[in-house]
Amino acid sequence: MTRVRTLAVASLLPLLALPLTTAPAAGDDSSGDDPAKGVSRAASLAVLRAGTMVGSSFVPAPKAVPERAQAATINVSYSGFSQSARAAFQRAVNTWEPLLASSVPITVDATFQPSSPGNLGSAGPSFIWRDFRNAPQPNTWYVDAIANKRAGRQLDPAADIIANFNSSRSDWYFGTGAPPNNRYDFESVVLHELGHGLGFLGLATVSSGQGSIRVSGFPSGYDRFTENGGGTRLTTFADPSTQLANQLTSNSVFFDSPKVRNANGGKTARLYAPASWQQGSSYSHLNETTYGPGNRNSLMTPFLNDAEAIRTPGPIVRAVFGSTGW
Repeated sequence: MTRVRTLAVASLLPLLALPLTTAPAAGDDSSGDDPAKGVSRAASLAVLRAGTMVGSSFVPAPKAVPERAQAATINVSYSGFSQSARAAFQRAVNTWEPLLASSVPITVDATFQPSSPGNLGSAGPSFIWRDFRNAPQPNTWYVDAIANKRAGRQLDPAADIIANFNSSRSDWYFGTGAPPNNRYDFESVVLHELGHGLGFLGLATVSSGQGSIRVSGFPSGYDRFTENGGGTRLTTFADPSTQLANQLTSNSVFFDSPKVRNANGGKTARLYAPASWQQGSSYSHLNETTYGPGNRNSLMTPFLNDAEAIRTPGPIVRAVFGSTGW
């Protein structure tokens, strides 16, 4: 088993993985199971940015979900949060837990700290892992929470998810109803960022005209389902290459799996792939135009507008999770 630490910086932009170093899992006694531990992703978080669209929208939290035999438990370590911010965070946790099944608790390090003016939040996994026991696919990276679930144990003592929220903003809405004009819904932002940490993210990046979709030679479970408008898997392009960069900035990238098609009326899910690569936003989000405010699938788009609340992951996100190991 191999792990890679993932530097995460997520706002409502795609989560981008920045490979740093590769090292064996310290003190990992897996009784014959030797998972690969990925590079730290803590500096390559996906980012959610403040949008500028005018208008209000409200998509409520899902109705009661049938209890799972092993519904997930999410434990959060808070730093810098007010009581109202913590309450909103916990509501987002309460939404995710019954939608996930895992016997291994999911741990989150959440920090409320100053950030760039346009940022709302950022998040990602501490590490990515491959070739652990019961991995969904071989030679494929998975975030901490999925790897732990599949392996049936905590593979590393570090928090599974690193999440940061912008304390510099004075326009947060921490309530339970619809946010008013000029206020950003904190619960929606938390729900979004937890989504990145739980696995809604890919490893693709574009730098100096070269596109890449692998870390240490391997793609992620998310990457294995992405394709261009013609149905060609992005993992089939040379890596790194200008051809792959062109695909990633083509405005024509999709997530395709049987579960996603079933959840989306027989169609693939369109991803955010603007002509200019946006680190932290491109590729690891759903397309903003296709799934705009008020759409039940709008949670994992790269922008959240003021007076917009989306309190449910939506069927596409749940189908992506079902395709990638949850």
